[in-house]
Amino acid sequence: MIDSLEQYERAEEAITKMKRFLLVARRTHTPDAYAALSAPILRELQERERDVLIYLISESSSWSGKLTPILPTGG
Repeated sequence: MIDSLEQYERAEEAITKMKRFLLVARRTHTPDAYAALSAPILRELQERERDVLIYLISESSSWSGKLTPILPTGG
């Protein structure tokens, strides 16, 4: 679970690293080897991305009433 901006930033960095690793692995492994290698990483990636989304949703709900909507001006 992500509770702070610092944790959010670390999670985003980890997600980026995992995606880069998977892209390289996809090019360098056979399809069967990649499937075996990537399965646990993809599960971890899904969990981290879910945590990021939960953090972003929870943070935005704490801002309700504090944001001024931007409306187009006529003219």
